[in-house]
Amino acid sequence: MFSPQATATALGDTVRALDTIGRPLEAVVLLAAVVLAAVAVVPTLRSRLHVALAATTAVLIAGEAVLVWFHIRLWQICQVPDFTTGGIAGAFAVPLWIESEKLYVWALILALIALGMRRHRTEIRPLLALGVAALAAGAVLWSHPFTEPLPDFLAQYESYLSAWGSGVAAAMFGAYQAAEGSRLYFYNTWYMWVHPPLLFVSYGAFVTSFAATVLMIVRRRSSFEQTAYRWARLGYLPLTFGMLIGFPWAILAWGGESWWWSGKVNMSIMMWLLYTAYLHARLYLRRRGMWRVVAALAVLSFLALVLTYVTTYLVPGAHSVA
Repeated sequence: MFSPQATATALGDTVRALDTIGRPLEAVVLLAAVVLAAVAVVPTLRSRLHVALAATTAVLIAGEAVLVWFHIRLWQICQVPDFTTGGIAGAFAVPLWIESEKLYVWALILALIALGMRRHRTEIRPLLALGVAALAAGAVLWSHPFTEPLPDFLAQYESYLSAWGSGVAAAMFGAYQAAEGSRLYFYNTWYMWVHPPLLFVSYGAFVTSFAATVLMIVRRRSSFEQTAYRWARLGYLPLTFGMLIGFPWAILAWGGESWWWSGKVNMSIMMWLLYTAYLHARLYLRRRGMWRVVAALAVLSFLALVLTYVTTYLVPGAHSVA
């Protein structure tokens, strides 16, 4: 039988266990990020960049394994009893890339790309390593995925437990409706398990494309432009598919809100349009002076990507935490 007190105790023990493991793990991640950045920046250390990158990736994978354990425990603990029957309606399947875990997942994806890339890896890897270091450090210093995990979800579920434990029928019914709605139409929906990972993969590819673009501008070599184009093309496909499956879901989930005016949504569309323009402009690359237009569009597209992510935290809207 569902017990709010027992559930709250189990949840608190799990969060404390994650904190116990996570505090030293966050310190290791931060140390790995600092070392990786130093190796990427100092020319005399560049020969050890692959080792430093592999070590950082291993640390990030270990941290992700801990987060997977935490999410499995949430699925086992965070159940929603049916108000009418008393039986368990279901449990929360919280995705691994929301709230405080976004930057961490992005860092891991970019690290895997940096390790796996082959073309121009000697020149591009130092830039990608700096990106991995920045994202990993940002995840630890700003997001705190291990010591302050999923603040919105945990606050919502703890509020639900409090209402259920009050014994007040009206409060219990309202809490049940809110919890079951978010479980069915947000956390457990297939969209949340497909849409964000597609976007993070595209973001990783676009970071790699931008690094190659920077090298193209600095060194004026067409081979870097070809590498930038290949990675942008690779990132464009999951970005487009992720956005296409996002709009029907948004219509259902935010039917009563003006979600199309959300800053995040509009910046995402602008980013997609800019990358579309970049890929189309490249068809005319051989025309006189066209490489400057292509380079400018590549840089603008990446700036739009950064603004798309930052907008989530700065501009209020249905797709925002501001």
